[in-house]
Amino acid sequence: MHIQRQKRQLLTLMILLLFVSQACTDIFVPGLPEMSREFASSIKQMNLTISVYIYAQAFFFLIIGVISDLFGRRRVLLACIPLQIIASFAIAMTNSLTLLIILRVIQALGSSAIYIVLRLVIKDTLNKEEQIHATGMLLIGLVLSPALAPVIGAHLINWWSWRACFILIGVTMTGLLIWLTLLLPETNLRIKQFRNEFSFKAQLANYTGVLQDRLFIMLIILVGGTFASYYGFIAISSYMYIDEYHTSNTLYSYTYVAIAAAYLLGNRIMLWLNKEQVRPWRIIQYGLIISCIGVTVMISSLFGHTHIFLILGLATFGSLLIRLATAFINPPIQVLVMNYFGNAGSNAIGLLSCLQYVFAGFGTAVVSGLPFAPSVNLVVSSILFTLISLVGYYFCPHSKIQH
Repeated sequence: MHIQRQKRQLLTLMILLLFVSQACTDIFVPGLPEMSREFASSIKQMNLTISVYIYAQAFFFLIIGVISDLFGRRRVLLACIPLQIIASFAIAMTNSLTLLIILRVIQALGSSAIYIVLRLVIKDTLNKEEQIHATGMLLIGLVLSPALAPVIGAHLINWWSWRACFILIGVTMTGLLIWLTLLLPETNLRIKQFRNEFSFKAQLANYTGVLQDRLFIMLIILVGGTFASYYGFIAISSYMYIDEYHTSNTLYSYTYVAIAAAYLLGNRIMLWLNKEQVRPWRIIQYGLIISCIGVTVMISSLFGHTHIFLILGLATFGSLLIRLATAFINPPIQVLVMNYFGNAGSNAIGLLSCLQYVFAGFGTAVVSGLPFAPSVNLVVSSILFTLISLVGYYFCPHSKIQH
């Protein structure tokens, strides 16, 4: 009875840790226009606070799991989370954009440790049935955070400033760190074995083999386009809604609730299709079709409309469709990669996660660097990223996965 209660407490703690760490990405997004004015920076410069954070996460994803194998889950979490807390408070106090961006890299280290190591804790402590349940529960934090964090951030910004967002993250994460210290034992009982078996050369060979596989390359291009599109929306949408069309940051923040709802709906439909034994590749095709429809709707927002709410409605609805399509594309590709690469599946899925975030950073950089109005930047970048996904689909060796 005590063990079950401890497992429930640990799972609750994991959900909250994921929620808060995920909020580092988007809680301050409604304040980007204000931050841009305060730091006297361009959209491209200010959005480095997002893209650099994403690139840092991508890098840490590759190494943090291996580090926790060699030194322990608890030790890695207790080293990385305090650094994230310090960085959060420091961001709230800094007046230098350069220092802010550097601190975002340190924040990303903590978020990456939470994202990866918590999954390894689940693997260490739960049986297969419990692992499936726990992994599903963790999605609560990952899905609710993008929906609620911008809303919370918008209210904090109206109450004080964007700095309050990072203070809240620091304070909340401090409380969770104390709870983690008291609750989580070391779950990696094979540290000596991992150290004895570890070979940098073997790890490098596995990653090289995956990267040389044409199927993997095309799948990452396919799914990477969807990640680039979503993070492009995160990077530019506040400038479109707040600066270009003068909506309130509170009203803008509620678009993220709709975005999260669209993903959940897509996920439910994808699960139903999977239950009906629709092949993963067919589900991916449906996702690409929905993405194309979403881009078409977004293009229509640029022509022949004078009513602001109609323009925003079409742009938002198109973005919702693209986000819904992500739920059709991302999970099946993860399954395909895991199964196709067999013993190298863990390396392949780690590399897939890394490169997805590289594409996310690429999406942020592209949409920030286009020379048009924010609304046009959003549409043009969405067209580009959907075309990238279609290229990955077209050149993918279908015969290898049509089973």
